[in-house]
Amino acid sequence: MPSIAETLAQQLHEAGARRVYGLPGGENVDVLDALWRRDMQFILVANESSACFMAAAEARLTGGIGVALTTLGPGASNACAGLTHACLDRAPVLLITAASDPALRDKHSHQALDLQTLFAPICKLSAELAPAGATAVIQQVLRLMRTGRPGPAHLSLPSRLASLPCPAAATSHPSATPAPQNPPLREVRALLADKRKPIIVLGLGLEPSRPYAQIRQLAESLGSPVIDTPKSKGALSAAHPLFAGTIGLTRSDPAYALLDEADCIIALGFDVVELVKPWDYETPLLWVADWHNHDPKLDCAIEVVGDIGKMLAALGKLTASTAADWGAARVRRLREGLAARSTPKAAAGRISPQDFLASLREHSPTDIIVTSDVGSHKIFAALEWQPRQPNRYLVSNGLSAMGYGLCSAIAAAHVMRQPVVCITGDAGLAMVMGELGLLPRLGLSILVAVMNDSALDLIRSAQRRRGVATVGTEFVNPDYRQVAAAYGLAYQRVESRADCDAGIQSWLRQGGAMLLDVLLDPAGYPTSAGCQHSPLPQTPPPK
Repeated sequence: MPSIAETLAQQLHEAGARRVYGLPGGENVDVLDALWRRDMQFILVANESSACFMAAAEARLTGGIGVALTTLGPGASNACAGLTHACLDRAPVLLITAASDPALRDKHSHQALDLQTLFAPICKLSAELAPAGATAVIQQVLRLMRTGRPGPAHLSLPSRLASLPCPAAATSHPSATPAPQNPPLREVRALLADKRKPIIVLGLGLEPSRPYAQIRQLAESLGSPVIDTPKSKGALSAAHPLFAGTIGLTRSDPAYALLDEADCIIALGFDVVELVKPWDYETPLLWVADWHNHDPKLDCAIEVVGDIGKMLAALGKLTASTAADWGAARVRRLREGLAARSTPKAAAGRISPQDFLASLREHSPTDIIVTSDVGSHKIFAALEWQPRQPNRYLVSNGLSAMGYGLCSAIAAAHVMRQPVVCITGDAGLAMVMGELGLLPRLGLSILVAVMNDSALDLIRSAQRRRGVATVGTEFVNPDYRQVAAAYGLAYQRVESRADCDAGIQSWLRQGGAMLLDVLLDPAGYPTSAGCQHSPLPQTPPPK
């Protein structure tokens, strides 16, 4: 009879998992051995939350699950930020932790925590495995993570129990997946009958249905502009004449202008967890998603629950009497207005964020995967970087957790076996700098572009707008040339557009990993508008 550890490894393998990210302790020895004997790769990370970030990125890219592993006590608690990202960014991530011995809990408290209480608020299920019923619990967890709105789960396994025999499950738990609905065709057509300015809003819930062809067909049939959120970028190509931009970064994202004008909103896989601005539209809403409309419940005229692709196919070729100045014509006017904006000129020895993205766009292939960390650069990149394919832009947007950018790039490059660009702030990189060691260790082709402005710029900008001192938001960065050398990475210092062009071209030509030290002037960020800028610190060339 297989042990609990062996049963866990077998169930994970049968669920499609092929790797586990983590930082183990002595209490995980049996689980590690069982994973190894199942030919599952274990990727050792430097921080437990990094493991959850990587697992979440893998789940997003593959449409499957991601798996992370930690020890008990400090390892489990240190994974909280990463697992909370999985919760608010709707990622099916299973965190496996060790646990203290149940037989000693009333006598021994070293590193002992009530892990079920710790993880219950952010997990669809948090449970401790024991010989009786372990198989059924594992199966239940693997189902729950992808039932309805996806999310993480947690299983703990005390070391003493891991090697004990595990009986097969006696019964299987019924799925809690909502019964698919037949789309109310008559009601939907009635809703659209008198609408002249319909608009489509896409959200993170397009995964794992991936109804990209149906979305394009619907938009073209209705003549409707399409707005996405950061985690659904690329679901409709940015090159499409109906693509109107991205919302979810600020309270005044340019695409909100079209939402304000629309007389009907078709929300596909939409989740307001991505929005900074509260959703307060009274415009009639057609809500289509794989899960029920809840948490929070949006006022909607029609709600359809089921596989989005199948729902859209069943709705058929919907049409609307769209106004002549709507659709592609309205999108074109929006784009022309944005193109006419002026941006500040970068200071000497610095590059603007606009020039950085222009260089990346010009020299990288159209299907490049770009990941972003959190800060002013995230807001700018999510608004301005426009992928032409789905799942080519990865970001933590529900939780907006710093440290995600590099970790997701590592998972993406490893899982997809293709070059990846990571856009990260200097503060976000500092949080996970130890993960740079994985780049040469795994043979990954990643360009780590660190926006070097020696500040938490998003917070510093808020301080400047309020006219208060910039306390606690400025710092001194390390010599990134020496950091790159220490981790065996190529290095390029960027002080101009020409430097940036050369660095990106060199990376694409040579492959491997490179640290691009981008001496950035943050005055070009949209979040810097209205700020009084002091002179940027002088950054001498590294020795």
